[in-house]
Amino acid sequence: MPRDWNNAGIPKLWLYNLHYFEGLLCAKTPAPLKEQLIAAWLRDNPTGHGTGWEPYPLSLRIVNWIKWSLTGGSLSADAMQSLAVQVRFLCASLEYHLLGNHLFANAKALVFAGSFFKGTEAESWLHKGLKILCDQVKEQFLPDGGHFELSTTYHALLTEDLLDLINIMRMASVPVPNEWAGAAVRALKWLCVMTRPDGLPPLFNDAAYGITPTYKELSDYAERLGISQPAALLPGMNDLSHSGYFRYEGKNFSFFGDIGPIGPDYIPGHGHCDMLNFEFYANGQPIIVDTGTSTYEMGDARLSERGTAAHNTVQVEDREQSEIWASFRVARRAKIIERKISDNEAVGIIKSYGRGAYTHHRRFNFSDHTVSIQDDITGTHAGAICRARLHFHPDANPEVRDGKIVCQDFGIIFSGADKIEITDYFYAPEFNKRIPAKVAVITFRKSLRTEIIV
Repeated sequence: MPRDWNNAGIPKLWLYNLHYFEGLLCAKTPAPLKEQLIAAWLRDNPTGHGTGWEPYPLSLRIVNWIKWSLTGGSLSADAMQSLAVQVRFLCASLEYHLLGNHLFANAKALVFAGSFFKGTEAESWLHKGLKILCDQVKEQFLPDGGHFELSTTYHALLTEDLLDLINIMRMASVPVPNEWAGAAVRALKWLCVMTRPDGLPPLFNDAAYGITPTYKELSDYAERLGISQPAALLPGMNDLSHSGYFRYEGKNFSFFGDIGPIGPDYIPGHGHCDMLNFEFYANGQPIIVDTGTSTYEMGDARLSERGTAAHNTVQVEDREQSEIWASFRVARRAKIIERKISDNEAVGIIKSYGRGAYTHHRRFNFSDHTVSIQDDITGTHAGAICRARLHFHPDANPEVRDGKIVCQDFGIIFSGADKIEITDYFYAPEFNKRIPAKVAVITFRKSLRTEIIV
């Protein structure tokens, strides 16, 4: 049982999780323990004081307490009274200043509360939540189905939110906007394309495992709601043009690429310096991966994991693709100036920012057993040092032999490389989890050709 719900020595994200009450939905936890936890929260968190009353954890807790009650849990009279107070407090502190997934979570909580409680006040909560969501579903879910913050983790969270909303509104006999089911189908299709052979998504932008439902779990949930399932993944090229992502499915490999912006222009806070980044899987196993996200706490680890050197792209000199700072800030940023996708080819061109801006042209070509990557850098001085990086999964064991990289049952050949070296990095598949792994750093000037032969 928590003793200090607001311990300043605990990372903010973990304090948030403490106040979410997601454990109420765990079938293995005894009901009496869940009731004791709610009682402890009521005792230790007076109205308006502490982390638990910030709008985001407040929103998630409101939803989880209501889910607990609707699935057979018991909310005491004090808990019910507090729940209503929490909703009133949320109404006065909606996160219009942050927008994005935060405002969506706020509005979801209002719809849940408005569907759960009765009376004119509950109707006002429902009306306010629906008004926000009718705008935000259109704003946040792109035409290709992707969530506009371009994080695979937040995409899964928002897809679950949308399914939850459809579910509770049907239970409460509240009309569901016609376009929501279509948005859910497109979101599931997007996640189908972006799910690796092992059932998990690539770790693009702020993303981590263990905190969201998988594609299979969301697909099963949608099926229970009678929402049509997306068609099976096609071999060859699968393009998600509005998000900027693509997937190429070869004979015995899967390739995920990113030729898209860092994020929405007005809230790129979950974005990384990862334009033209990719992940590569051979025979169903992860080989070249994104480094992931281990923390949201401001500091060296956060800046490093968001930086250009943490991704499978090219860094020119020591410049970052975009100016990242603090935990969720981006100033001047690189732009996509060209994107072309065809059956066996994907081309992206980005232009960096400010004085000394360079242009990075990357071309991916695919065949049944080969991936070719052509990098060309222009706009720099003749001697500019460029570094392409390939971050290997911890289970992969790359070695440099005779000017090429050998790993598992495949090889990587380079043309134009000045130097190839294997060094260390930390793979971060989950929050607070960093695993030692190997990264190949290929130094070149102007042009580099990389060929992965499976």
